[in-house]
Amino acid sequence: MNQAYLLLDAAMIDNLPYRLFKLECSTVQPLFHQTAYHALAEVSPVLVPVVPDSPLAHTFTQEWSETAGIWLESEAGGTAVFQHLRSLIHARVEGDVTVFFRYYDPRITGLWLTSLQPRVRDEVMGPIRLIVLPESVHPCRFIRQQTPEQPIARYADKPWLSLSPDQLDHLSEAKRQRLARLLIEHCLQHFPQCLQGLDLAARRQWSANCQGNAERHGYGSADEVTRWASFHAVLGENFPDAPEHAVYRQMLNEPKLSPEQRLDNLCAELQRQSLTEKEPFA
Repeated sequence: MNQAYLLLDAAMIDNLPYRLFKLECSTVQPLFHQTAYHALAEVSPVLVPVVPDSPLAHTFTQEWSETAGIWLESEAGGTAVFQHLRSLIHARVEGDVTVFFRYYDPRITGLWLTSLQPRVRDEVMGPIRLIVLPESVHPCRFIRQQTPEQPIARYADKPWLSLSPDQLDHLSEAKRQRLARLLIEHCLQHFPQCLQGLDLAARRQWSANCQGNAERHGYGSADEVTRWASFHAVLGENFPDAPEHAVYRQMLNEPKLSPEQRLDNLCAELQRQSLTEKEPFA
């Protein structure tokens, strides 16, 4: 009989240990435990058992399933599942370089696993029989292992998993395309004037320019680029390089602030300028 688990991304969920405690989740296994990354315990993905229709299951579906974790099922015991999943936290890329691999991001899970040949996918899944993804992330929703009884991998400081340049390009390009759709939807809702009169190709180009602009200033996540799009939409595609954007450039170069704090300050300044530019009441 399958046991269901959640693999949750602590880096994407604020106060995850407290949230799990409130949801009466008593068994929490951090994947970074007893690895070279144990010092990063606060942002470690964690494996927790889950019961369908429980408060934890409902919270996952409503808040975390699209960006911050995956639902998986296995006939193997919890120890075997944990060992195998922990072995995947890093991978080798070209040049024998080791990198973190955030395969537990549901947007990456579907792209990565469905791009593999069935035999390779079954091996990678190990003791995992089924992965369930939201339809918004993966239209087919289910990724099933075709050939059970696969070996269970174990963590080692040198990763057994490798990612080819083509795989990395595929994951990166798919991420950019998905983000482009999100940006277009966001701007159509909040800043329709900036896309008015543009056909689909022009809208995609606008989104690509926005993403590239954000990345040049150190912002690459979906949330960060979506916030950056506000400046791109209101202040123009030459943001923040135009002469009239000096105050924004100063904020972006503030050395003592985190990237998130800089974005907060940019948003506050944009709002302040919007309010001061409005005509006063007579």
